[in-house]
Amino acid sequence: MRSEKLASWRLIEYTTIAVEITGSIALGLVVAGSILALLGYDPARGIFLLVFGGLRNPDYLLSRAAFIAMTALAFSIPLLAGVFNIGGEGQMYLGGLAALLAAVYSGNAAVAILAGGLAGAALGLIIGALKAYRDVNEVVSAIMLNLTLFYVIVYAITAELYDPVAPHESIKVPKGARLGVIRFGGLKLHIIFPLMLALVAVAYYLLYHTKLGYEIRASGFSPKAARYAGIDPKKTSVYSMVIGGFFAGVGGALNVVGFTYYIDNLLTCMYGMGFTGIGVALMGRNNPIGVALASIFFSMLVLGGSRMQMLMRVPKEVADTLSGVIIVALSLPYAYRMLISYIRIRRMVGVGAEQHS
Repeated sequence: MRSEKLASWRLIEYTTIAVEITGSIALGLVVAGSILALLGYDPARGIFLLVFGGLRNPDYLLSRAAFIAMTALAFSIPLLAGVFNIGGEGQMYLGGLAALLAAVYSGNAAVAILAGGLAGAALGLIIGALKAYRDVNEVVSAIMLNLTLFYVIVYAITAELYDPVAPHESIKVPKGARLGVIRFGGLKLHIIFPLMLALVAVAYYLLYHTKLGYEIRASGFSPKAARYAGIDPKKTSVYSMVIGGFFAGVGGALNVVGFTYYIDNLLTCMYGMGFTGIGVALMGRNNPIGVALASIFFSMLVLGGSRMQMLMRVPKEVADTLSGVIIVALSLPYAYRMLISYIRIRRMVGVGAEQHS
């Protein structure tokens, strides 16, 4: 009986989610099409190019999705513990730099990826510890570190680590330390995408099949209830930031040793992906599997927007706006659920405190 009720509850939940996602996509497409029509463009052609235009280059689409998925995990895992990790951008920068140096000096891709992950984890540890034990707002500290790391790494690439042949680029990752591609006949796929899927599976297992994952989710749901159950929410929040930072650092490492093989002096190969991960995490409902799917969909929108710019001469700002409308439409239902859940928990805690007093 209990298993039947659980199965029925899950069916209702999954059906609700499917309806929400379908309705959100439809609403986003209608609004985006209306904007195109108001600006004098063909809405049907524009929406088709926006959604499907990126499929012309599946390798680049999936490779870009791999980086975004890592920064989305960097946001979603701490958020489950009640921590707002906006530092995925800086963690990715630092992970990319650490991976570059490790690849150059070790000549090993695995060592480079591990170095990138550990660098991102260390930065997550700093932000998480400041939040948990010194009550420093994680958003403020993360933004400050993001900016600091951006300029430090730009200086390092420009002044110390530049390639004499191409001064706007860093020294290159040695060929022996580069992740290659998988070929299927005439098609190719960078190895970073299968690696991303493996890492998503690891994140899912960690969150839903381990004690630490349960503690992270319990602490985010209700810190007071978690503390009553013997869980230390402060320690758990720090762990979540370390794990999130690790994934963002790995994202930077995959970018450097698996795709670009260098860092340019303006960090354009990684710039903005940390913040993009926030929207993708909400689109994916903070679930690693949802994050993987959302990152692919977002990558489709980005590349489709570029295709629309080329073929319809739509300004970049308009293409970005259309993508943003669809992303917001997909993110709002889950954000609304989170807000309602937070308000209910606060009310329950308040009622409990009054009864106890």
